[in-house]
Amino acid sequence: MNLVAVGTAEDTGQAERCPGFDHSAIVAATLVQQPRYVDIADERWDENAAFIAAARTAVPELLAEIARLRALVRQSRLSDTI
Repeated sequence: MNLVAVGTAEDTGQAERCPGFDHSAIVAATLVQQPRYVDIADERWDENAAFIAAARTAVPELLAEIARLRALVRQSRLSDTI
């Protein structure tokens, strides 16, 4: 079994095993088990964990961009009616 966790604590880069890890610091995890009862088709556990970690900053940035673009559309529509 292997666990790839995304957490709030900074990664040391040591890939250390932490049997007593603080579960409250875990945001999300991907689990690979043998035999595979639950699996994902792409087998990209590390990449999926990195995607989840990046989403913490990417999603708020994306939402801010959507709000900015909506404001531009509203402003453009107001300009067209004047």
